[in-house]
Amino acid sequence: MAVQEFGECYAMRVGTTVDAIIDDLNRAGADGIKRFLAWWRGLSDADRALVTLLAGIATSVLLKVLTKAVSQVLGMCILGLLGGASWALLIKSAVDCEPKLDI
Repeated sequence: MAVQEFGECYAMRVGTTVDAIIDDLNRAGADGIKRFLAWWRGLSDADRALVTLLAGIATSVLLKVLTKAVSQVLGMCILGLLGGASWALLIKSAVDCEPKLDI
């Protein structure tokens, strides 16, 4: 249920439907999403800027970075969530909705 709550929160913030993202979130799982957010928070500002740049121009490179950082499955889920949203919106939404994972 925590992933569902997170998905609903995320969908409202990003402006998409819950059905469009729930499969990726279920594959990632609450622990995977938390692991990704912990990795993101551990990055320096310069590293965050680099990841943001890669998200916009080189998703195959970003997938390699995410695979090393959090796992291939989670990396693919994160890229799936990027579908129609900007990287900055994805991260802000995920961070804002993280408390829903503990419900």
